Amino acid sequence: MNFKDNIPKIKIGIVAVSRDCFPENLSVTRREALVKAYGEKYDIEDIYECPICIVESEIHMIQALEDIKNAGCNVLCVYLGNFGPEIAETLLAKHFDGPKMFIAAAEETGNDLCGGRGDAYCGMLNASYNLALRNIKAYIPEYPV
Repeated sequence: MNFKDNIPKIKIGIVAVSRDCFPENLSVTRREALVKAYGEKYDIEDIYECPICIVESEIHMIQALEDIKNAGCNVLCVYLGNFGPEIAETLLAKHFDGPKMFIAAAEETGNDLCGGRGDAYCGMLNASYNLALRNIKAYIPEYPV
């Protein structure tokens, strides 16, 4: 028996969320870089990059959710541009039926990650707090990517 046969096929839908005060194009550029790095190691067919960048809007959240569902995604990855907008991130997680993960990218190097601005840590802490308040389960890694 091959154990690989028991592993379900996943397709990750990655959605970038951002606030008004954070440039949307920067969030999109970071998301694209993350998808490119994924594609260098893994099968690019396993990931779907949602073109909708949520900026504190429930309407855009619904559009993004429908988009990733229509693309056949069964895993959700929410990419936090900075302090993720509370409404969009919690509603995405609440309404997606499947595993969810929240990630953020640090611009600082390992040497000055804690002493730098810490945007990625703040975004992950903010997401963790908002999800916990609403008892929504999601995986948030210990460190930013």
